[in-house]
Amino acid sequence: PDWGRAGPLMNDLRAELRGLGAVMVLVSDQEVWTFRPDDDLQIHASGDEIQGAQLRALRTRYGVKADGAGVLGLYVIDGGSMLRFAQTVESWDGSSLEALADALAAAGRRLAGGDAGKLLLSRRELVVTALASAFALMLLEGCRHAGRGSAVNSGGVTGAHEMDITLNVNGKMKQLRVEPRVSLLDALRERLGLTGSKKGCDHGQCGACTVLVDGRRVNACLTLAVMTVGSSITTIEGLADGDRLHPMQEAFVAEDGLQCGYCTPGQIMSAIGLIREAKARTDDEIREQMSGNICRCGAYCNIVRAIASVRRTAT
Repeated sequence: PDWGRAGPLMNDLRAELRGLGAVMVLVSDQEVWTFRPDDDLQIHASGDEIQGAQLRALRTRYGVKADGAGVLGLYVIDGGSMLRFAQTVESWDGSSLEALADALAAAGRRLAGGDAGKLLLSRRELVVTALASAFALMLLEGCRHAGRGSAVNSGGVTGAHEMDITLNVNGKMKQLRVEPRVSLLDALRERLGLTGSKKGCDHGQCGACTVLVDGRRVNACLTLAVMTVGSSITTIEGLADGDRLHPMQEAFVAEDGLQCGYCTPGQIMSAIGLIREAKARTDDEIREQMSGNICRCGAYCNIVRAIASVRRTAT
């Protein structure tokens, strides 16, 4: 498939499937495709365990007629194994998408209440249905022209879709190839070797990964690398000028604003952003605005003093 064109659709589908805790399964007489919100698209050849056992059980449980050659089925199944959407196309020959498109459109109309106008699905379920249908059409359109040998590798999993991006990191242009779902933190640490930004909670709760994007502090673990293309990214490695430390770094050393040091890069980057935002006018304001950066060692008093000292010299 044209993954470049499918990228935005895949991201939207991931988000909606994640909201439902669901997985999309597309079944033909030859192959089974599974698409989970946080995993790559997987292709299973005919006879694989997932087709032979799980899907037969689903068909039996929900009464979906999709047995035999020439039949194609599209399923959306939530985390509780409840079938949210199912549609099959009889006499599927793999060469025409019109029958599938018509069938999916008809199913969508039925699920939406038809002419009565009564919505039988929630907004999220309706969006998932539309996205899954569009994704299935795109997938089949691409796979129809591809040979079977190139569609399934020895491990039964397709290669991840990646894209080339250029990031402006610490004043230098860095080219790298990443999946659209790669976080800025992972791109910095694992692809560029800039390990100063730390991975603490990986949920945006501790602030250890804080970097500056266009001068504003962001949690790199919650920011996709592709979102920062065209922006200026500053990490802890980009603060010092040779052996000359940034004033905030000097203040943390002078005020002993660290113990183990794991959270310190994020603390310093957040503090610099705080000064630039002009939100460090009082010590209480510093405490409030720095509350997203956690120090498990408890060096908060010294951290506040370090930021206050830079605030005084900056104003």
